[in-house]
Amino acid sequence: MSVYNKGEFLHQAIQSILEQSFTDFEFIIRDNQSADNSIEVIIGFTDQRINFARNSRNLGPVGSLNNCIEAAQGDYITFAHGDDIWDKEFLATHVAHLEMHPSVKMSHSLMHCIKGQDGVIEARPEQGVGEYLIEGYEDVLKKLFKGCFVKTPTAFFRRNAIRFYDVRYIYTCDWDMYLQIAVAGNDFLFVNKPLLSYRVSDTSETAVGMKHGDLILESYLTLRNFFDRHQEYRRFRRKSFKRLSDSVLRRSRDVGSRDTLYFFFCCAILCYPLQVLNPGFYLYLFLGLLFGPRGVHFLKNSSRFFKRLIRGHG
Repeated sequence: MSVYNKGEFLHQAIQSILEQSFTDFEFIIRDNQSADNSIEVIIGFTDQRINFARNSRNLGPVGSLNNCIEAAQGDYITFAHGDDIWDKEFLATHVAHLEMHPSVKMSHSLMHCIKGQDGVIEARPEQGVGEYLIEGYEDVLKKLFKGCFVKTPTAFFRRNAIRFYDVRYIYTCDWDMYLQIAVAGNDFLFVNKPLLSYRVSDTSETAVGMKHGDLILESYLTLRNFFDRHQEYRRFRRKSFKRLSDSVLRRSRDVGSRDTLYFFFCCAILCYPLQVLNPGFYLYLFLGLLFGPRGVHFLKNSSRFFKRLIRGHG
């Protein structure tokens, strides 16, 4: 666990880990120069399984995670967030599945979401999947080319399959990691039930990255660098970048300023230059130039209206 200013929910997060039904584990915690009461919360626990240290300086989220990886001694490794809550069977379930399937290097699962005052949004098992599903690495790669489908807080690895995170990426380091694990010929195992509760926050790395557009640029670089290194998958390149470009346009409907809106439009072209041939792009551009963010917000609201209208007449 890499911790930075998670004091408000940290005690509950740590407690959920220490109360696991599977008890044979080391718990590595690295504080990344928190300015709140995170350290006081951590040192309040006396469990001998905790290996705690404070980074000598703020290494950024990726550098701090790499510090945790370097210190890990176990056969398996997983990363806990300082504000999430693990189900008591989180470790036991992942370990049991990977012990049952020695050739599989990584597993992941569903998760509940905690949304502030709205409470918990519960995840339900996927229909027609069964208790678990082993996905071949080629199928995993095809899904990863569409986006990071793995719910990162649930990811669980064999120690010999994981490498250090690429420090060039802050927001997509996990996506890049999954791509590298899969392209090495490793299948993924999906556990068809929620094993933790993830706290949704406007201050999370993902939320901040999307708000300012950095996540978009990193997504582009992650895909570009992967396809440049692995020429055998270049046939998927065009569709991957077009899908990313379309996603950027859709997300532009949620921005709050003209500058950010125009930045999103530029990113959509960067990801897929042929977007300039799409009439829909010019609708976004026209409304954005004329009305600013309110114009593209209208596209989002109108699409919701027509969907409700269709359902009403269905």
